[in-house]
Amino acid sequence: MPSYFTSDVHLRLDHPERGQRFARWVQSLEADDRLTIVGDLCDFWFAARQTHTALAECPGLLALADFRARGGTLTILPGNHDAWLGPYYETMLGARFVPEPLTIQDHGLSLFLIHGQWLGGHPVWKGWLESRAFLATFRRLPSRLAATFDHLLERRNNRSSQGDDLRQLTAYRQYVKTLTATTDIAIIGHIHRSSDDHDSQPRLIVPGGWIGQSSHVRVDSSGAALFVDKSPIPITC
Repeated sequence: MPSYFTSDVHLRLDHPERGQRFARWVQSLEADDRLTIVGDLCDFWFAARQTHTALAECPGLLALADFRARGGTLTILPGNHDAWLGPYYETMLGARFVPEPLTIQDHGLSLFLIHGQWLGGHPVWKGWLESRAFLATFRRLPSRLAATFDHLLERRNNRSSQGDDLRQLTAYRQYVKTLTATTDIAIIGHIHRSSDDHDSQPRLIVPGGWIGQSSHVRVDSSGAALFVDKSPIPITC
């Protein structure tokens, strides 16, 4: 049976296209498949303000719950957006929420999995935004003020994403060199641009996330492959 790995889905109810694209992919998995999400299944906005209604309203989460009910294996690592949602994932989805890094043997390959935000290139000021204290504070903000802050942060991230991603990827490539003796493939998230250093040792794969695309890694008896689909998928009500 194959194993699948993805990251940075960033589910949130006010961006339904992500949940719909992700749900269609999860629904295509077989009942005995294994799925590991390498951090940031859900967005910070979801974690802070939408968990109370999300399972009933989010097709991505509903698809994961159905996948588990059909017999699929679901493992989730903490990301910088959803590090505090472990109990929620375990209770609502029946997932196994595990600390990072995670090392596993899969189809004869040694895999190293980590979300990656702390491997270098991550702005120091974002560390406070990802703390439990900020999460608690943000939950208490009036809706209009919270939405304004979220919009400003998204604009900042969009303006600086290319430079931030390049710095982060450079740090990843330096980091995986320390894993040469123990790892065949390192799968690292956080960056929303897909990348596959196919000929490096160990091989570094960044799935790239689900904002504006669909991406995942499949590992089976033939090896590992990165799949990225940037074609638009119509939104249905």
